[in-house]
Amino acid sequence: MKLPDLPVDELLNQLRAVLGAAAPYLVALGVLGAAVRVWWTVRRAVLVREALAGRVQVEVIPTATFDPVEGEVGRWARQLGRVHYAAAGVPARGSAVRLRYTAVEGKMRCFIEGPAAAAAVLNMPGFAEVEVRTQHGQADIGPVRFTGPGGTP
Repeated sequence: MKLPDLPVDELLNQLRAVLGAAAPYLVALGVLGAAVRVWWTVRRAVLVREALAGRVQVEVIPTATFDPVEGEVGRWARQLGRVHYAAAGVPARGSAVRLRYTAVEGKMRCFIEGPAAAAAVLNMPGFAEVEVRTQHGQADIGPVRFTGPGGTP
């Protein structure tokens, strides 16, 4: 197979003509791409700011006989790992879970903080001998109660 014998000058002139005709469209495409990138960055920052402003905090209170086994700790870690998925639509920076330990009057307290969209997952007890209390007036998140036969709870 042999390439046709075309003069190089003619090919360069054709390439120059095509690029000259396409240049305004390429510039417009670049400007549009930059505008979409700026819009996406601003939108993501707004979503993160909203998620961080509306976080839920729960307190985890263990009983006196609290002694978890390795399986319970792993299950609780997986449960906390699902918070990101429960907060669908929230960027990773805004859906992070924070474990905060403090000592008040000699008693250690554990708080779990996460996005409001994942409040149901945060309110689920991870261990058998642990009570979960909702903080800061978030009493509207309550346990689900199913009625038995005849409408009795």
